[in-house]
Amino acid sequence: MKGEDQPYSLTIENAGFFRINDSLLRMEDELTMTRFAGDEEGVADEKMNMVNLTPGERVLIDGQVNCKYAGNYDVGLLRVSFFDPFGIYGASFDIPSPYRVTVMPMITDVANNVLDFENLKNGSRIKSLLLKEPTPGNEIRPYRVGDPIKQIHWKASAAAGEMMTRTPELLDLKKISLILISEISELKKNDPVFIKRRDYFLEFAVSAVYYHAQKGESIQVVYPRGEIKNIQVATLENFSEFYEDISKGPFYNRDSDKEKLETQSESMAQNGQDGIIITVRESEYGTEHFLEIRNGD
Repeated sequence: MKGEDQPYSLTIENAGFFRINDSLLRMEDELTMTRFAGDEEGVADEKMNMVNLTPGERVLIDGQVNCKYAGNYDVGLLRVSFFDPFGIYGASFDIPSPYRVTVMPMITDVANNVLDFENLKNGSRIKSLLLKEPTPGNEIRPYRVGDPIKQIHWKASAAAGEMMTRTPELLDLKKISLILISEISELKKNDPVFIKRRDYFLEFAVSAVYYHAQKGESIQVVYPRGEIKNIQVATLENFSEFYEDISKGPFYNRDSDKEKLETQSESMAQNGQDGIIITVRESEYGTEHFLEIRNGD
């Protein structure tokens, strides 16, 4: 989970015939915070990242890693520099198989703060065929103790000489569709700018879907996970499945699939007569995201 300390340890062994002097361990430090035993309050002393090993000697270094952003990227030890005992020559090597993690996004109010879901739904005349809510109808009857004030029909009450109440009827809730268009990320692996943008994208997506799921409202989600997935989330159980799936990282099997998702978004916006279409693009536009809201006509 983003922002949580997780155990992290390194085992380093000198498998050669010569002493290794002041081997410097280069840790990933922009996307994560790595602390080893002896570090004070997360401020690592560079000397703690140096090891000296005689031939055949092995050392175990215990610590913790804290990932700052959601997404998939490499953490911990990325590069090692070796020097001879006299400091005359040395060499540096990238770790061939670094420790790659999947960091789960946080659920926050970010989506509702941006979209203001209730006003978005109430400000639209669009109805959904899926969900219903009780609202004051056109039929009236005499007032009963406990009837909400907002259901009183004042004109009818004046004409009848007694309080009259509108009886509730079921009207449709607006259906919301969330289309998530992620970037093609194959070549961006540990790019900090991309990882930070992916973090916001994932947090926005899971927060928007959770907002509706925890209220028992249905939301359609379209997103890439190899194939283009089109799912309906209406319960916290559905949400858990979506959360686990999207947290593994959106991706496309083919570059052309992104164009297909763009086309699908356009088509849903043009043909969505009964709902609100929200398209969120993970892109370089703006500072953190590019958001588009379309209401069906």
